[in-house]
Amino acid sequence: MKTKLAILSMAGLLATPALADIQINGFANLIGGMTLDDDESVYDYDSDFNFDPASVFGLQVRGDVSDKLSATAQLVGRGSEDYDADFEWAYMTYMLNNHFNISAGRLRMPLFKYSASLDIGYSYHWLTPPDAVYGIDFNNIDGVRVDYMNYSGDWEYGAQFTVGRVEADTTISGTPAALELENVVAVSFEATRDWFSARTLLARGKTSAANADFDTFVGGLNQYGAFIPAASLAAEGLSVNEDTGTFFEVAVDIDKYDWFVGAEFTQTEVDGSVIADNKAWYVTAGMRFGKFTPHITYEVEEADNGTQLGLIAALPATIATGDAVVDATWNGANGSPGIYQTAAGIAAQQELDVSAVTVGLRYDVEPGFALKTDVTWYSDDLNDLNDATLLKVGVNYTF
Repeated sequence: MKTKLAILSMAGLLATPALADIQINGFANLIGGMTLDDDESVYDYDSDFNFDPASVFGLQVRGDVSDKLSATAQLVGRGSEDYDADFEWAYMTYMLNNHFNISAGRLRMPLFKYSASLDIGYSYHWLTPPDAVYGIDFNNIDGVRVDYMNYSGDWEYGAQFTVGRVEADTTISGTPAALELENVVAVSFEATRDWFSARTLLARGKTSAANADFDTFVGGLNQYGAFIPAASLAAEGLSVNEDTGTFFEVAVDIDKYDWFVGAEFTQTEVDGSVIADNKAWYVTAGMRFGKFTPHITYEVEEADNGTQLGLIAALPATIATGDAVVDATWNGANGSPGIYQTAAGIAAQQELDVSAVTVGLRYDVEPGFALKTDVTWYSDDLNDLNDATLLKVGVNYTF
């Protein structure tokens, strides 16, 4: 039903008489992958060959309402969501002048270098962008974005100012949660000269994440404030309720056509929450030999849970109040973890130290159609059991 409604909505858009000039573009990423050992899994792949985790099919429709006003919609079906088609983008754009545009609706948030073309695999050399940087839980925002474009001498430059809110699915300690970002403000700037380009972005917003089981745990921890003053502080420090989140990104690229090298760095902080401070980056390089583009990428993601561990360090591992139920709930009983052990486990899970090396080859069959294969060696420095080797093959095409 969801897919049918999306298609009918698209058909209604196409049938609107006011849209005198309509452009329809399509794209697809048909990507299959598997790990090379039976007991390995990474990025939602395991040892069974699977097309679902990264395959994407989409249509983008743009219609001119007038010389200055246009409407854009992007309908996307993802293998990870059973190919249920849904509107990723749906917004109106008004061209104020040759330098300024203003857009309103559901927009792609310009978090990364490849944000605008993130679903169009043909636009980059990998089958999928580095997960350390691009593997976040949201990419779109409901709000308003102002785009500015200009040039000075040999430089082309632009800026984007975005405000709005985000609702998406996320996880807290491995369990599903509803993520909500409110009062989001993001400012980005990009400059290009010949073979050199650079961009940066800073975004802030109020971050909340709701999960029934986690919220119940936090409530239980808070109740122990009557016996343990630090318990209330820990409950507040572990919850994710309108906490200030900050996201920073910077990217640099050198593309001499015969060869290229690029890097991107991100840093995420959500003050006073269970979410540990996160830093991620990658460096990539490749060469072009006619239709062939071999490339290599090294990526790293680290999360520092020192703040969360500090909250746990202030708590006693056991208590003896004289009330058997109160003590057992905190200390644990009959092999079941108590509130303290659960809190310590949640804090420990926030630490992250992973890296990956990807070697790949792109072959451009014809304009708009590319064959690719990537091999990724994934390493978890905190747990060797999570190490894996992933093979992916696929096609990216546009039409």
